[in-house]
Amino acid sequence: MLMGGSGGGPGGADSPGEGRGEPTGHVPVLLEETVEFLLEDSPRTVVDGTVGGGGHLSVLLERLPDEARVLGLDRDPAALERVRARLGNDPRLTLACAPFDRLEEVLEEHGMGLADAAVFDLGMSSDQLEDASRGFTYRETGPLDMRFDPASGTTAAEILNGLDQKELADLIFHLGGERRSRRIARRIVQRRPLADTSELVAAVSSAVRGYRPGVLSRVFQALRIAVNDEMGQLDRLLESMDRWLASGGRVALITFHSLEDRRVKRFLRDTPGFRPGEPEWTAAGEEERRLNVRSRSAKLRRGVRE
Repeated sequence: MLMGGSGGGPGGADSPGEGRGEPTGHVPVLLEETVEFLLEDSPRTVVDGTVGGGGHLSVLLERLPDEARVLGLDRDPAALERVRARLGNDPRLTLACAPFDRLEEVLEEHGMGLADAAVFDLGMSSDQLEDASRGFTYRETGPLDMRFDPASGTTAAEILNGLDQKELADLIFHLGGERRSRRIARRIVQRRPLADTSELVAAVSSAVRGYRPGVLSRVFQALRIAVNDEMGQLDRLLESMDRWLASGGRVALITFHSLEDRRVKRFLRDTPGFRPGEPEWTAAGEEERRLNVRSRSAKLRRGVRE
């Protein structure tokens, strides 16, 4: 991911994926900190709710005992295909193509009971970003899709070409934090219908007088969050957590922008029956940020169910 799983961090370019079913160049963020926290109490049932490139999942499998059970979820069938090719022979592992707000249901379907530990890397995988046909990146021309599950849901093209100007401006402002959202929305409406990412880049660039990666990143982030209902997914996950996480269970959530982080922080601090872990949160260290650009905005938040 320029983030970690199929969730919701801002987009950027990372090392290229190496094709469907092949090991990827994805490097998980805050790996050791996350795994050490989750394994501290010797969990037997572990969930990776955002499998993505399989980075956290593979290390968890290396360190868990033979009797452990592990459930990996992702909305993106291509991500699951790649991970299944790498790790699918492990008898402890069950993989399911599902959004993480259905975790309670999937655990029940597979007779796994309550989870003792779970990780949710809310960012994107580098494999998704490097595949221009998915439409997640502004750096290459591709369709205005941006769906994590390419078989269902509303595309970015339908949002861009269907919303009125005010709705579009509000979306870019609230989900992308872009203060020039009204100017950008007006230019997009003037140039509609937009057919691909290059036309969106041209519209945004003309509105802000030049190719500005920061602005483009915020616009693409806003669209991706809207297309995949990422904030709704996260809210439903947090609301269900007391139904699928065992007493004493640990949860690690890796956030990449303030919309996610505020929700997670508020939930762990203010929800009866939960408390922040120790330490409450961790950012990537100087060396990790230097080696892995996508870790710069990452924040690991730890929680425990009491």
